[in-house]
Amino acid sequence: MARSGRDTGVVVSLERERERTIELLSQHFAYDNLTLDELEHRMELVYRAMSVPALRELTKDLPGDAPAAAAQAVAVPDAFAPERGRIVSFMAETRRRGLWRPPRKLDLWCIMSDTRLDLTEAQLVPGVTEIHLRAVMAAVKVIVPPGVRVVVQPSAFLSSVNDEIDDQPAVGSGAPVVRITGAVVMAEVKVAIRRRELTD
Repeated sequence: MARSGRDTGVVVSLERERERTIELLSQHFAYDNLTLDELEHRMELVYRAMSVPALRELTKDLPGDAPAAAAQAVAVPDAFAPERGRIVSFMAETRRRGLWRPPRKLDLWCIMSDTRLDLTEAQLVPGVTEIHLRAVMAAVKVIVPPGVRVVVQPSAFLSSVNDEIDDQPAVGSGAPVVRITGAVVMAEVKVAIRRRELTD
């Protein structure tokens, strides 16, 4: 039997609310309003929920300022730039690029996702910027501009970790350093320098 227009509208509305809930939970996890266990539990409930009210119930106890905090992150003056931050990509396609200020220590969670972190226009802090990567069944690409020294040190299990940067600034040159650490499980990680021919 063909589904009626009303039924189709209900399904579309439910799926949009499901996507909104996933995004909202990820933002709250990034701002430490949820632990990893809480995030995993709520994500499981998201996919079980069969109505919009049931989905809204999963976020009603969370503070309402996580999206506002995300929007204000780039505008923070140098002296108040965050020491630590987090980007979460959970069963999603995530792209981060443009003019932004990464924290000195960035936790990057990539779980069953496709993530591209472009630092070409990023305002890196002096010294070392550490990206602590946790990648599980994911594809991750990190792009840096010329003149940045990259140190790739994650542990890997059943994974591919490729550093495609050949010509780097010498140690002690004073160039900014991006150090990638963490754990990679059944995932593919590529680190490349931004070149004119490199397209999105």
